[in-house]
Amino acid sequence: MAVDQHSIDKLIEWMVNGARPSANARDIVVGICTRLHDAGVPVDRFILFVYTLHPNLMGRRFRWQPGEEVDMAEAPVSTTSSFEYQNNPLPHVLEKQTSIRRKLYDKNCPQDYPIVEQLRGEGLTDYLIQPLVFTTGETHACSWSTKQQGGFDDEMIAVLERVAAPLARLSETYMLRLNAATLLSTYVGRNVGERILNGAVHRGDGEEISAVILFVDIKNFTSLSNSIQSSSLLNLLNDTFDALVPPIEEAGGEILKFMGDGFFAIFPFDGEGDVMRAGNNAIYAINAGRKNIEMLAPDLHNSYRSALHFGSFHYGNIGGANRLDFTAIGPCVNFAARLLSAGTELNADQVISGELARKLGISFIVGQVSMKGFDGSQDVYAF
Repeated sequence: MAVDQHSIDKLIEWMVNGARPSANARDIVVGICTRLHDAGVPVDRFILFVYTLHPNLMGRRFRWQPGEEVDMAEAPVSTTSSFEYQNNPLPHVLEKQTSIRRKLYDKNCPQDYPIVEQLRGEGLTDYLIQPLVFTTGETHACSWSTKQQGGFDDEMIAVLERVAAPLARLSETYMLRLNAATLLSTYVGRNVGERILNGAVHRGDGEEISAVILFVDIKNFTSLSNSIQSSSLLNLLNDTFDALVPPIEEAGGEILKFMGDGFFAIFPFDGEGDVMRAGNNAIYAINAGRKNIEMLAPDLHNSYRSALHFGSFHYGNIGGANRLDFTAIGPCVNFAARLLSAGTELNADQVISGELARKLGISFIVGQVSMKGFDGSQDVYAF
């Protein structure tokens, strides 16, 4: 059956115009593959490989097969050292920016990659993997496979070659947005990243929010930094944060800022009734982090301290000229920071303000302290 070139022209036009109104990568993949199939290009397996800027992931793989939903998998950074990756056509395609085709139906087809036998076992007869070269020179890739007897003919291969360029542009647009969101979430936090991407980029942009406030830092950090090598100090910080941060995020908190030997997190809530929920989530996260440290890095046990308070504060952009920071500002934030220091003064590692302790039914008071900038003595409780 001949390829319907008019339909292919319409497909290319649709892709060049941004594949509208497709809302996400999965919709775009489905749109391309089903249109090719309907136009007479018998695609039975499509894979899109895109590499991401992510602290823990190498990239994403989208897989389409007729009658199935698009499957998306994320590959960890360690994937590049695996046998499966190193013995796959993908690294060669990326390095040389050249396509590789294996006519699986041909008994003389080279079996130089394990995937050749794998695809044959799935009943596929032809395999083409192409580089997708971005305008920056970065190279990603996609592969096409078919079960048609005799594989893809020359006309079909020509169509797949035509599709590669607009597919590269669509993939690049998707990756620019994904990498921007990933990097913002990595450096400023998930919720803040979303706000910035949605336009909160001007000085003064922000709002008044309510949250339970958590400050954490490493005990005796100054003396440690003066007595051990910087590499060991960094390992200590990373090991501690690896144990403490995931439970905070899982409990609905967000790390707003890392500050050298510690961090500042918030657990937002709506209305007075949610204070208890947010406070209990914060305590749960700290206790879960302590258990992580005991299990994963027992030598760091009792190596950190924390302080909890709550209140309403401004959550938004501040800064000067072209340099902004998205942060939280308000008396309750200052109070939580002072409370962390008060815990050291009272020899208590995990402290909570009297106001929040009373709301959560915590009654173990460890003392009273005076705090710079705040009138009178302040009750300090432990949890």
